[in-house]
Formats: sequence, structure tokens, C-alpha cells
Amino acid sequence: MSNLPAPRAPRHPLIPLVLLFWLVLAAPVWAQEPTPTPDEAGVIYAIVQPNDSLWLIAGRYGLNFAELLALNPGLDANALLQPGQRLIVGYGAPPVTPASPPTPTPTLPPPTPRPTILPPRTAVCLLAFHDLNRNGVLDAGEPLRAGVAFTVTDETAVVANYITTGTDEPYCIEGLRGGLYQVTRSVTPREALTTEGDWRITLAVGSVAQLAFGSYESDAVTAVAPAPALSTPAPASAPAANPTPQPPIAIQNPATRFWGTAFVAMILLVSVICLLIWKQLRKSG
Repeated sequence: MSNLPAPRAPRHPLIPLVLLFWLVLAAPVWAQEPTPTPDEAGVIYAIVQPNDSLWLIAGRYGLNFAELLALNPGLDANALLQPGQRLIVGYGAPPVTPASPPTPTPTLPPPTPRPTILPPRTAVCLLAFHDLNRNGVLDAGEPLRAGVAFTVTDETAVVANYITTGTDEPYCIEGLRGGLYQVTRSVTPREALTTEGDWRITLAVGSVAQLAFGSYESDAVTAVAPAPALSTPAPASAPAANPTPQPPIAIQNPATRFWGTAFVAMILLVSVICLLIWKQLRKSG
């Protein structure tokens, strides 16, 4: 036996060319394989490239042909693909969007306190008192008088009425406007005034008028003129006594008159008809 090695079978000269051809075709596919990233809905899409087929896309994403068609119900084996077309190649978890930290709400400084501006006080304060020493001045020990009615009017109308209680005075009428006012008090028949009972004052804005009305009990009774008696006018003429009764006047109803006339006319008509019939029967007999 010979120790020489067995001769090798000669290689086919086209095998290297075929391998090189497949490498050239597969290189773009490997270079263009994208990283599958789900969109916000969790769907993974493949973008069709020029010269792509369903088989190449399925193999690129690790799918078989049936799986790719199941993910894309609108496709079939003879579908024509267009570059840029999107095909579903899978599903995944949508990317997590990092939540932005909440914006802190700025703390506002406390409001600056502002003093409340009140309108100036403009009022008239009233009281009535028993002027025991009759000097027209409210002195210590002189009691207040109850039951005195005050009326305050301005230049156009009455603005206030008040009746004293003898314990709550002076009573102040607030919220008045500046101007001319008239204050009038009531007087009983046995009361004599030591001050004016009807005062006219000019009230300035922001001022308060203090009015004290004095009086004392007098022995003399103030006469009050009686109201004039109202005379009743006598009647112009007195009715006659026992007037003679007049007979009632019969008033005939127009409707009754019409039906009575119609009834008489009907009787006459029936009589004429009966007379004509009787004559006709007599001629024929």
C-alpha cells in the first residue's frame, strides 16, 4: 500500500461565487435590521424598505410567514409592499414616560391689612326731661320724660319719628346728611315748656347735635279749641206724608204681543181654508 494521501475532489468553481452573491444580498438586510421599539400603544412596526418582501420581513423579526399575516389581517401572500409602509411585527410594553415633578404652588404673602374707612358720623340725639327748677337746662337729678313724640324732617320729607321711653335717652338718629333739619316735639295739655318745642338746626357732615327738651307740669290746663261741628244740610224737599198709591202700570212684553198676533192670523187662515173646502164640496155635490 502506498502512504500517499488520497487526492481531494476538485472544488466547483461556482461555489465561491454563489456564497459571495448571498453575502451581498444579506448585507443590506443585516445592516437595516431596526431595534424593535413599541410605540405609545405598545405596537411594534416594521418599515418596508425597497426590495423587501413578506418573507424577508418575517425572517428579519424572527417570525414565520403565517405569524406575519396573522399580525396584519389586511395582508395576504400576494400583497404588494410599498416602501415606507408599516407592518405590525409584534406587541410590547409601551415606553414609560417619566412623570414631571409637580410644580410647587408658590405661597402668597398674606394680604396687607387696610383700615376700614367709616363714613363720618352725622346724627341728631334727642331727649326730654322734667325741668324741675324751670331753668331750661338739664341739671343733675332731673329725670327723663317718657311719652314725648319727636318728628324730624329735612327740607323735603319726614326722616324719622321717635317716642321717648324715659330710660333709653338720649336717642340718636344716625346716618343723616348735612343740611337743614326741623325737630318738633309733642306737648300734653298740662305741660309747660322751658325750652323751644320746635327747633330748626343746620347739621354739618360729621357733626352730632345734642338736643334736650325741658318741660314741667303746670296747674293751668292748655285749652284745646274744639273742632267745629259739622252741620247737616236739610233736605231740599220733604217727602209728602201718606202718598196716594198709584195703580201699577202693565207693561206688555214685545214677544208676547208677537205670538198673540201670529195666533190670531193662523185662526183666520184656517177659517178661510175650511170655507173654501166647504164651497168646493157643495159644488161637487
